[in-house]
Amino acid sequence: MGNKFGLTALLLIAIFTVSKAQIVNQKSDSTSLALFNKAEWTELISFGENEFNNGYDEQFLRLRVAYAYFVRNKYTDALYHYDKVLKVDKGNQIALYYSYLCNVYLNRFEDAGFLVSKLDTNLIEGFAVKPYKLINAGVETGIKFTNVFERGNSSFSRAFVNMRLNYKFNLSTSLNYYNQPVREDNIQQPGYYAKLSFAAARKINFIGAYQYMRSSFRNLIYQNNVGLLGFRYGDSRSDLQADFILSQIGDEKTRQYNLKFTKYITGNLDFYSVTRASVIEVLSQNNVVFQQVLGFKPISNLWVEGMVTVGNQYNYAEADGVYIYNGFDKTRFKTGANCYFLLKQRLLLGLSYTFEKKTDNIFRFNYLQHSINGGISWNF
Repeated sequence: MGNKFGLTALLLIAIFTVSKAQIVNQKSDSTSLALFNKAEWTELISFGENEFNNGYDEQFLRLRVAYAYFVRNKYTDALYHYDKVLKVDKGNQIALYYSYLCNVYLNRFEDAGFLVSKLDTNLIEGFAVKPYKLINAGVETGIKFTNVFERGNSSFSRAFVNMRLNYKFNLSTSLNYYNQPVREDNIQQPGYYAKLSFAAARKINFIGAYQYMRSSFRNLIYQNNVGLLGFRYGDSRSDLQADFILSQIGDEKTRQYNLKFTKYITGNLDFYSVTRASVIEVLSQNNVVFQQVLGFKPISNLWVEGMVTVGNQYNYAEADGVYIYNGFDKTRFKTGANCYFLLKQRLLLGLSYTFEKKTDNIFRFNYLQHSINGGISWNF
């Protein structure tokens, strides 16, 4: 008799618990749906986050909260919740669709392309996203001024094209030219650069890059080669990239190990941080270089970045090997600012200033260098 009573009590408790959970589920679902239909995004976010903190996790609630973040331009927060959905439902079309848009608005085109390959349709916001696409193309040019007679004003120019080869492969190519007067001679250096990115998974990209530079100085010709291998992990709220660069510049072989961390502080490109630490092995020395970039959007369509780089930057490679500082001297310190203005969603104008402290490679005297650079690119 006692056993029957105990089993009956346990059954009643179980029924009561399930019924209570169903009531809570129905209440949560109806409340979030009502907030969603009224477009009360702030209230929906607050309600949803409180439900998650209390242990309630349901797919439709995740999707509604993610969309609320999306319409408020909090793309990383939206991605966080879409990722939660995709962990249990890899083919969820809503989560894949808006994850694509979030990555596009964060300039993570490799991650965005991979997501299109998982969608049932390639129509995004009414436009077909094709496997092959020109992303952008442009030119930049600049001049560098020094405060010593022994170094004349040098110049740098580059023309580039970025494209998507298919949904998982992206290619960036550029032609560049660098010229630096040194006493009664010139360093002349044309070069070619190519970078291939492969989106192996939803958050993982592998990177390979190569640059060839032909340098001429004092009747000597140098065939310079630079190669890069690395990978990038794009979490919902940040990026982490690790890469290795091996270069043969003149008579010097250089190994460079890089770790770069990008944080979207406000959940978008309104305020972001890029931190990069490098170890450079050259001339039997290990040089540590640290770079910090902070970017923000003060007004619509305008972005401003501040940058500082400290450490011995001899044979230093930046921006996945796009810029190779094959100058005659060593750079000890560098700081500057970049401005980007987007005109009519297609035309991007850029202007930058850089200040450098440098040391002569032979006589060891110190001098200053100021650089002004301008660029223009077209987004297809």
